[in-house]
Amino acid sequence: MNKRRWIALAIVVLVVAAALVLQLVRGGEGSVASVPEKWKAKTVSGSGTNQVLQLYVEGVISEESSWNSTFDYQALLSQLNQAKEDSNVKAIVIRINSPGGAVVPTDELHRKLKQVKSETKKPIVISMGSYAASGGYYLATAGDKVYANPSTLTGSLGVIASYMNYGELAKEYGIKENVIKSGKFKDMGNPMREMTQDEHTLLQGVINESYQQFVDVIAEGRKMPREKVLQLADGRIYTGKQAKANGLIDELGTLEDATEAAKKLAKLQEATVVRYEEPFGFSRMFSSFSTKLSGILNQQPIPDFLREEKRTPSIEYIYRP
Repeated sequence: MNKRRWIALAIVVLVVAAALVLQLVRGGEGSVASVPEKWKAKTVSGSGTNQVLQLYVEGVISEESSWNSTFDYQALLSQLNQAKEDSNVKAIVIRINSPGGAVVPTDELHRKLKQVKSETKKPIVISMGSYAASGGYYLATAGDKVYANPSTLTGSLGVIASYMNYGELAKEYGIKENVIKSGKFKDMGNPMREMTQDEHTLLQGVINESYQQFVDVIAEGRKMPREKVLQLADGRIYTGKQAKANGLIDELGTLEDATEAAKKLAKLQEATVVRYEEPFGFSRMFSSFSTKLSGILNQQPIPDFLREEKRTPSIEYIYRP
């Protein structure tokens, strides 16, 4: 075995070891054991006991946590709950850099934002980063005010589900699958065959239902006539400048502009701008370590045993070019 292969093998072993250790520290996949009981408030700027909290939505929105994920669903819920109960937090700014994600966690986070607003009267201001599309925009509709950069990519208002079909490829290699099912729709989306018209119609009904929910959320959050939302929500993307012209956002501006708007909505003369960070511990150390290793792995061929086959795609509010 040459030197290059030894290096590649060593990287794989280190990645697997780091993943296993991190899962043990976290208490297993999807566990909330890694979420601290109390987040530490790190000062960004300003002074005083009144706080404006900046929270971040980064990456694809999903309930599933993994060692190389940039989004942590349970951590964000924990942060919102702490902000809800903390009397020093007077306003919240949500910075979104997300193409969206799965329908259920996106909707639940949206509901949590609305709950925080209704129960505490704390204003929530949205700051869009490079992109806040589909489910990222879905979350933004909960804001009292929405800011974006003129070049932010947003929109992609709609729902998608994609199903692979590699039946012809399997046939070429003599691969067959025997399916025994209790009803004709039980293996709907099977990648080994063409989708039937009945299956397509059924799935389209599911998509349409989630789409109508999205439209309702935009109409309510943006106080926009439903007919106008339907015109805008055809899946296309918008720049921040286009989104403002169409009433999908309120202002063009930066994270700092959004933070100042939050202070004004909370009627604060002065405030300390803070962000939550996890107290230092093994979980954070291994998370940082595995993130760096994943960057290395992205430049290497990924072995089959590290890949997870996803036979049944979820219904998603996501921008997927």
